[in-house]
Amino acid sequence: MLQRKPIIDFGIIGLGRFGYALASKLAQANKEVLVLDSSEIKIKQIRNLTDNAFVVDSLNRETLEQAGIKNCGTVIVCIGENIEASILTTLNVIELGVPRVIAKAMSFEHGKVLEKIGAEVIYPEFDMAMRLAERLISSKVLEFIMLSNDMTISEV
Repeated sequence: MLQRKPIIDFGIIGLGRFGYALASKLAQANKEVLVLDSSEIKIKQIRNLTDNAFVVDSLNRETLEQAGIKNCGTVIVCIGENIEASILTTLNVIELGVPRVIAKAMSFEHGKVLEKIGAEVIYPEFDMAMRLAERLISSKVLEFIMLSNDMTISEV
């Protein structure tokens, strides 16, 4: 069976600080980005970077499908505060057959649920805190990549 080639590189659902920064960076890197949010103001702000920005009242499966989210190669669900909306939106995106779904989690319990339904999970605040702690502990380190709990690559 032939796999379909995604038309759009990335889909971003939710334009809080994290989602907006992510969408901006991807668009500035000349990636095709589809953005969905319920705020008309936020959508107007991102439209200078992508034409594929739409206001949606609901994030149910039908609305996501009509917006074209299933045409994305990777979708990042950036809903943090409303855990129920985050989980249901992630589930709908997965069920639409998007090849890679990444979801932002606000707690480890939230992340466990997202993992169980098939999403890759990120913890932006936790991850950034760990990076900052490493920089503070090792002031001579410019950048580092954590390969495992016991191994890192550092630029000094």
